[in-house]
Amino acid sequence: MSTAGPLTAHRPARVAVVIPAKNEAERIEATIDAARAITGVDMVVVVDDGSTDATAAVAMGTGALVVRHASNRGKAAAMATGAQMVAMREDTERAEGEPTADGGEPDRTEERVPGHTGPLPVIEPEGHEPRALLFLDADMGASATGAQPLVDAVLGEGVDMAIALLPPQDGAAGMGIVVRTARRGIARATGWEATQPLSGTRCITRETWEACQPLAAGWGVETSLTIDALTAGFWVKEVPCELHHRATGKDLAGQLHRAAQLRDVLRALARRRHLSPVVEDVEAEGGAEGADAPEDPATTDAPAPAETPAAPVRDGAEETARAERRRVALETLPVSGTFSDAQTRALGDRDVEHLDALLRDLPVDGPFAPDDVVFLAGVDLEILAVRMHDAPVNGPFTPEQAVIIASHLERDEVEIPSSVATPLTADEYTSLVIHAAVEEENG
Repeated sequence: MSTAGPLTAHRPARVAVVIPAKNEAERIEATIDAARAITGVDMVVVVDDGSTDATAAVAMGTGALVVRHASNRGKAAAMATGAQMVAMREDTERAEGEPTADGGEPDRTEERVPGHTGPLPVIEPEGHEPRALLFLDADMGASATGAQPLVDAVLGEGVDMAIALLPPQDGAAGMGIVVRTARRGIARATGWEATQPLSGTRCITRETWEACQPLAAGWGVETSLTIDALTAGFWVKEVPCELHHRATGKDLAGQLHRAAQLRDVLRALARRRHLSPVVEDVEAEGGAEGADAPEDPATTDAPAPAETPAAPVRDGAEETARAERRRVALETLPVSGTFSDAQTRALGDRDVEHLDALLRDLPVDGPFAPDDVVFLAGVDLEILAVRMHDAPVNGPFTPEQAVIIASHLERDEVEIPSSVATPLTADEYTSLVIHAAVEEENG
């Protein structure tokens, strides 16, 4: 677990469960029933993220609070919507007050104070600390009761973010490269090494949740939550839980799912790169134990190094004009959307014109997301262009596929099996890249 930092100031006494769901009509009822059985839970919110089956109807039949996205917006968006619904319900509870002991209407007034003409309205009743949020996968079914240790850690131990350590899952064919990428990125950013960095079953205090906004998109949300919570000084702890969900297989659909995970994790790490201390590989740099250390000028006769000239000081107007020129330059890139301040900082002083030319040389149809550009700016785009142009593919790649291929540039070019007819589709080639990485990681 992480070192305990400044704990959440107002400890929660209750928990709201948030269940993002897509096409889980067969399992959602059992998951909701199990969630209600967790001690400390008094609210269940289901976010139907663009399902095409009866997920929303089944969830509403259980009495859960249900909100629906008209189209699939991804896990991070569903989590954010669920948290927003919990906050809205709590606002209503505070406005309405608590019911009386016999179930009657709540008393919304305070006792009369001498000198006043009447009772005073209650603005903020006591005992309404925001609930902690427990995020559960919709396909956990009856095993969701196994999340009880997470709730106990947050309500009882003072943990700010409790992350579930799951036992081995039947039928799972995980891609270790995604886990290792997330683990190394979290360690590089915070110094804390997670055992299961992609575990999405978490109980989080609201203060911690708010400190972690905005969330990284899609499947990068777990990585960003961990980094942001640790960076803000909250106590993050991994807790063993007996939880089970449907495993992702090794077929094409499973490989593409993991490819999307890898893409989103890389995006999340790229966005938070400016938070990270630079952690060099000391062995690779000749800094292993026993290597010669640099001499201290104060204890040797060597001349002191020359002073580094001070950087020129810009006034506020000049700095503002420089930032505006930078923003305008970034808008020329083949990007859909605008760069946030954090994304702009992550790009540093990269030559935008040169970056623009390299991005446009890639055989890609469609604009990149700002997060994609931040990641791609850190790879060798010239090598990426050669690899993509040389690929036996009929038609262009998507921006997401370019990010996936870029994440594997350190590996040899993928070998096309003799049994596979060429040219390939971009999807087929990308899946072969992922498959080759899986086989390499498996030895």
